[in-house]
Amino acid sequence: MLFRQSSFTGAAEPLIQWLLPWFNAGFYAARVLQIKPQAGCLRLKLKVSRLFPLFTPGQHLQLRVNISGVPTERTFSICSSVQQLHDQREIELAVKIQPQGRFTGALSGELTPGNYVHLGAPTGDFAFSQDSAACLIAAGSGVTPFFSMLTSLSRLTVPVLFVYSYRGTEQLLFAEHWAALQAKFPLLQLVLWDSAVRGRLTPERLFAELQPELHGNFLLCGPTEFTQDLRAACLARGVSPTQVIAESFGLIQRNAATSQPVRLVLGRQQHDLVGQGSILQRAEQSGLVLRYGCRRGVCMQCLCDKSSGVVRNLLTGELSDAGAGRIQLCISEAVSPVELSSEGLIV
Repeated sequence: MLFRQSSFTGAAEPLIQWLLPWFNAGFYAARVLQIKPQAGCLRLKLKVSRLFPLFTPGQHLQLRVNISGVPTERTFSICSSVQQLHDQREIELAVKIQPQGRFTGALSGELTPGNYVHLGAPTGDFAFSQDSAACLIAAGSGVTPFFSMLTSLSRLTVPVLFVYSYRGTEQLLFAEHWAALQAKFPLLQLVLWDSAVRGRLTPERLFAELQPELHGNFLLCGPTEFTQDLRAACLARGVSPTQVIAESFGLIQRNAATSQPVRLVLGRQQHDLVGQGSILQRAEQSGLVLRYGCRRGVCMQCLCDKSSGVVRNLLTGELSDAGAGRIQLCISEAVSPVELSSEGLIV
């Protein structure tokens, strides 16, 4: 049994890795079987051991890869079926390539078939239930959890409207599978919305042209602004908040403004952060190397204690109170002078 953040395994890890180079405490080793570029993504097929747990379609996990010798993690949704894991012990991920990204931009140069990567346990509650009609709406790489959901189904017993917005045929993920899924499930209404041809999928066009069932469940996945706009439109039309489940990626983009003072105390040293952006970005711009994982508010590895000041959540836009509390550095932006402290963030 592996225990994440255990003091014993943390202390013993260097010795264990000398004997078993693929070992990482709290992670599951996975061998790269295939790397396939598709639609601006790298599709990774990975072989895992029987110790790797089953997952619920729609869940995500952390992928740890050594980038230039430094263990680096990001969070991605699983895009393969539960049956593929059960029968072949395989997991597939579709990693959106950001050419200038520290992680995704370097991934194709770091991995070849036969290499080992490490996976965290699947987590998350973004899941499809066949208890009522449903509308599934994806934009860009937000299609990955839905593909896992649909390919894991043996039968579909409720009407489902699935809308996948992408820009241009060269950006259509899983292109070879959509016709077969439509043929397999008569209750599935599949809408492949090419925004390069049809224009942007707005909430107004969704409800006017596709007329989703308002009494059903809505599952949304895509860029933050996209999912926020759709959620607001659902609620404005009388859909219950409990019927709308959203998962998003990317931060709210704001115009550059004067940066607020941020003081970060790490152990006995204090640092006045420079730069702009999230507090994690400003720490990096100040020359600090801090612990983080997904950089999008999921994994909780960059939690820090705030003693004073107001921060904005870059995913939701919500403001914290001015008193003490815990914040995630990767999705927090200072909107007043802020003081923070942590002893566990230094890499």
